Amino acid sequence: MAKLILLTLPIGNSEDISLRAKNALETGKYFFAEDTRTFRSFINLLGVNGTGKEILSFHDNQKIDRTKKLLEILNSGEDVYVVSEAGSPIVSDPAYPLVKFALSEGFEVDTLPGVSSVLVALELSGLPPYPFTFHGFIPRDNKGEFFKNLMSGTHIFFESPLRAEKSLLEMTNLYPESQFAIARELTKKFQTVYRFVGKDFKSEDVVYKGEFVILINLDKGQKSGDFSKVSSLCREYMEGKGGIKLLSKIFSEILNEDAKKIYQSLTRKD
Repeated sequence: MAKLILLTLPIGNSEDISLRAKNALETGKYFFAEDTRTFRSFINLLGVNGTGKEILSFHDNQKIDRTKKLLEILNSGEDVYVVSEAGSPIVSDPAYPLVKFALSEGFEVDTLPGVSSVLVALELSGLPPYPFTFHGFIPRDNKGEFFKNLMSGTHIFFESPLRAEKSLLEMTNLYPESQFAIARELTKKFQTVYRFVGKDFKSEDVVYKGEFVILINLDKGQKSGDFSKVSSLCREYMEGKGGIKLLSKIFSEILNEDAKKIYQSLTRKD
């Protein structure tokens, strides 16, 4: 039976291509690529002859048309390879709908694994490797609430160099005692890793160019709240200046939870 095969490409250094992946590039006939021009340039760089290969573009706006084409090829008995511009085609890239569709149609899914910027960044960060959570790209909206709701462990994010500084300022202000790492341009000539405690972050030390991976480790029981703020709120409460709302704010700072949710929990009648 034909297979849908996820093929991981290098994230920067072309020499990181695996022997299995290179063999597939040489012998495979059907490829779904996130960017066909980038893919053709890459196989040319490897010396792979692209003649006779059918290379089809695939991105988020083509899901319906491409699933139909995928089914047509798989039903003909031919394997289909899926690649992104770099790294795994399913990590923050658009391959998942194809995987889900192929499985739903009864076809096998296989992988030719390779380098992942998530794991490379984790290896270089110096942060505890487990548990870790990969979040993909940092959300553009409600970042403050998103960061506050992070649990214990090491958290890994992708971020655009255009938004990295703002995101880092928010994160380091919220978690001044936490360990951070920034990994940029991984496996490339200008690979750089910055390691620091949140309160020591200096934006001017970072070069905001290239691909960014941001990591933060939150220790179990570590609190993001400002101790002086907690003390001030506690004094107000002890002086009788506030009720459940003020108590909710205190717990919010200590537990790093949303004050509204805490208030609702304290006032809920079971």
